[in-house]
Amino acid sequence: MKTICKALFLTFCGSLIFQGCYYDVEEELYPAIKCDTSVNSFTNSVVPILSANCYSSCHAANVAIGGVNLEGYDNVKLVVDNGKLLKSVKHEAGASAMPKSGNKLNDCNISKIERWIKIGAPNN
Repeated sequence: MKTICKALFLTFCGSLIFQGCYYDVEEELYPAIKCDTSVNSFTNSVVPILSANCYSSCHAANVAIGGVNLEGYDNVKLVVDNGKLLKSVKHEAGASAMPKSGNKLNDCNISKIERWIKIGAPNN
């Protein structure tokens, strides 16, 4: 009986050791949500981000806090050309971090804006 108990105990302890050494690949357990920046246009990609995060109380035409109006391509292009849009959403030095009253935009939204700027900030 002692031998059986000892064998069961050792088997149990051995299984705990092997389970404790189990290695999970984080990417397999928690697959990243892919951010599609391939179809990147002002109307379809940038405007929805600005509308959801910038227009409501700060940078709509009728408010334009800080003199910044982000409604309409020409207004956005001015802020793109002076470099402040990307610096602001990325919270970089030299620009006021935006959105001021909320969290930083998620990485996907920042990537979409950055990609749009890198392809020349086209009006489409």
